[in-house]
Amino acid sequence: MKAVRPYTIKGHILCQAIKGLAFVVHFFKRKSWEKAIEFEENPRTMRLIDLLYFSYKYYFKPPQIPSHPGVLDHFEKTILVPTEFKSQLTISLGGDLMPYEMIKPANTHHLWDQVGSDFFGSDIVFANLETPFDNNQKQSFVPEVMLSNMLFNTDEQTFSIFNGNGQFKGFDILSVANNHSLDMGEAGLLATLQNLKSKNILSIGAATSFEEAQQPVVIEKNGFKIGFIAYTYSLNQFEGPKDKPWLVNLLPLNLPNCDIGLIKQQTETCRKAGADLVLCSIHGGNAYQTYPNKTTVDLFESIFNTCGVDVIIGGHPHNLQPWRNYHFTDPYTGKNKTGFAIYSLADFIAYDIFTWCHLCAYVKLEIGRDLMGEIQLRPIVKPLIMERKNKQLQLQYAAQVYSKSELTAEEKDIKILYDACLKG
Repeated sequence: MKAVRPYTIKGHILCQAIKGLAFVVHFFKRKSWEKAIEFEENPRTMRLIDLLYFSYKYYFKPPQIPSHPGVLDHFEKTILVPTEFKSQLTISLGGDLMPYEMIKPANTHHLWDQVGSDFFGSDIVFANLETPFDNNQKQSFVPEVMLSNMLFNTDEQTFSIFNGNGQFKGFDILSVANNHSLDMGEAGLLATLQNLKSKNILSIGAATSFEEAQQPVVIEKNGFKIGFIAYTYSLNQFEGPKDKPWLVNLLPLNLPNCDIGLIKQQTETCRKAGADLVLCSIHGGNAYQTYPNKTTVDLFESIFNTCGVDVIIGGHPHNLQPWRNYHFTDPYTGKNKTGFAIYSLADFIAYDIFTWCHLCAYVKLEIGRDLMGEIQLRPIVKPLIMERKNKQLQLQYAAQVYSKSELTAEEKDIKILYDACLKG
């Protein structure tokens, strides 16, 4: 089983019990579950068999074979960034910030020591805040062993850890569109938006009013205007208020042929506001598997071709998934463009018992103009491993970890996914 030992006795006993159940199920389903299965993976629509399969992936064996052979072909297409240019703007793109019980000041003294200056050193720094941040409601953190509906709510000290432990400038912009957006209800989401605003952090994916939802989020920096948009596939067991569809950007992203009209509309709004590039955060896809399902691959292609975004940032699957460049024709200008997508940046600041969740990445986008004055972007993916030693968590560059002559059992396990992502 791809899991580290929980750090409490109770957690270990629960984990072993669930592992035993997964082992029994494995005898009946191992052949059909060797490759990923296409389903919405939405708590509101899950059947019992879906829940068993989801638990099997997490506690016993994550599928390494994609749901459709076309997915592997998709990642084997090598597309190069077209031209050389001088970087004039940098953007750091991080994955999911999750309030795990392990993310505490006592365990994170050196969390950012190796990567913080580079990640937070970009001109614009982005990630997905996968928790409400409401100081007026009880805090609630991710337990070691997840056996019930989990309602998250982070606090000031955990958010400070997310934000660089006070050592760096922190985030410029965060997405709040994810499956935990309404864990503390509408009041919790509105409090989160206000909390971020008070810290001079922009937010995307949610709004306090219809009028606010119509306003584009565009950051102007170093002579460039960058638009940001964000969407989620689910709100877990909750539904958004029917009279306030603008509260959270919720779309059925994990279902085939999802209507992406809202993405097209909001991309166009950013363009009309002068955005040179539009970055789209997609919180969807399927968890605990090496490759995205074909539904997600088709969705990303459709967003490029129909909406004309420049970068798609995937989140929610919890482990790293591959990335690639895209050639497409801009639907507004008719120009040929090269975009970039990463299907899952994984859990960025978190600590799960599932070892593959300890492999994440951030993307450093370098942006500039070529000799013809055309805007170009160069994505640099930087895989990381969240290492735990003597109860201390630290983000380490994966390439440095795998340059060692001897690897731990956990590092060997994670390398299976690391190699697949690099190959992809």
